[in-house]
Amino acid sequence: MLNKPMHKKSAMRKLTRTSLFAGILLLLSGCIAATIGLVTVSTITLVQDPRTVGTFVDDNVIEASAIKEMVTDPLLDGTHVSITVVNGVALLTGEVDSTEQKLRAAAIANSFQGVTQVVNQVDQTSNSSLTSRSNDTLITAKVKTALIRDKLVESNNIKVVTARGVVYLMGIVTEEQEAQAVKLTQGVGGVERIVKVFMR
Repeated sequence: MLNKPMHKKSAMRKLTRTSLFAGILLLLSGCIAATIGLVTVSTITLVQDPRTVGTFVDDNVIEASAIKEMVTDPLLDGTHVSITVVNGVALLTGEVDSTEQKLRAAAIANSFQGVTQVVNQVDQTSNSSLTSRSNDTLITAKVKTALIRDKLVESNNIKVVTARGVVYLMGIVTEEQEAQAVKLTQGVGGVERIVKVFMR
């Protein structure tokens, strides 16, 4: 696969990635007593997450940087687009008014070094209401709870994203874990459809 040219803001991204990595190491060291709850969560996530620490940091830097560019992009003004990145795969969800805007969101996500694939699930429709988004948040919480309670599924390996009742399951799992995660999600009320974005 051809290497992508460095993004025009690569220098800033390297600095951001370094700062984020340093921040994570600082949190994991337990040096800040006030954030002990966050330390515990971060430690569990990094230990159980099958991604390397470097990839974990890269994914989070890409998410933050892409969101910043989408929010400030004139063409995407007034749209609602979210991005979730796992192991270099970028999932786009939300709503836009036109095909041009949908393609623009994908182009921004794809412009970052480290992104290997863009799964563009943005809908061309009016922005979801606050009620709809609140319902999505509730569904996500229920799915996560179901995954956490199951012994077969390593819940920290799976990211759950819900948009307009559609649940996206994302992560690095075995075939058995994939099947179980889908089964558990099907049992959650309010789920209209399940989209698998799993990796091996």
